[in-house]
Amino acid sequence: MDYQRNTGSGESEVLDLLELDRQWIAAELHDGLVQDITGAQMMLEALVHSGKISSDDARAAVLKAVALLRKAVDEARRVILGLRPPALDDLGLIGAIKSLLNQDNASGPKIRFLGDVAFRRLDPRLETGIYRIVQEAVTNIRRHSKADRAEVKLAQIGNRIELIIRDSGVGFNPALIRERCFGVRGILERARLLGGSARVDSLPGKGTRIAVSLPLAGHEQTT
Repeated sequence: MDYQRNTGSGESEVLDLLELDRQWIAAELHDGLVQDITGAQMMLEALVHSGKISSDDARAAVLKAVALLRKAVDEARRVILGLRPPALDDLGLIGAIKSLLNQDNASGPKIRFLGDVAFRRLDPRLETGIYRIVQEAVTNIRRHSKADRAEVKLAQIGNRIELIIRDSGVGFNPALIRERCFGVRGILERARLLGGSARVDSLPGKGTRIAVSLPLAGHEQTT
C-alpha cells in the first residue's frame, strides 16, 4: 500500500502547529494534572502514616487509592514523554531512537537498530517526524504484532532518508488500515506531510514491513 503526495508550505506549517500543540498539552499535563495527582497521593500517604486510620478496611482502601494514584502519575508521565520527546534534544535523533527501542525490551520483542547516516543533526521538524514514525511503528509492534524479533533501519541515501521497519509478527490486511490501524494511518499521513512517501506490506501470518522515504534537502544542520 503506497501513500504519497508532495506537501506545500501550508502543510509544513500544520506539522509545526501540531508539535506546538503537543508541547502545550505536555506542559499542561506536567504542571497541572500530574502535580495535583501527586499532591493527593502525598496527602493520603501522610494520612496512612499518621496512625489516625483505626479500621483495617479503611487503611486498605486508602492504600489501594494511593496505588491507583501512583499508577496514574506513571501513566501521565508516559504520555508526556510521548507528546514531547526530550531525548531528541538530549541525545539527537539516533540516540533518541536507540533509547526508544531499549524501552521494555525485556518484556517485548528484541528490536535491532541499524543506522547508516552522515548527518549530525536535522531540522527539528524532520527529526521529530522521523522519531514519531518510529515511535508509532514500535508501539504497534509491541502491542499487536506478537513478534519475537523486529528491526529498524535508518539510512541516508543521497538526498533522502530511507526508513525500514519490519517485524516477524502476525501481520494484517493493509486494506483494513483505514478502519482500525490508527498507528499505521498516522505513519502514512506524517510521511505525506513531510513531503515523502510510505509503503506498508503485510500479510496475515507473514509479518509487516513499513518503508518510508523522506526528502533530506534543506533539512541538514551542521551543529
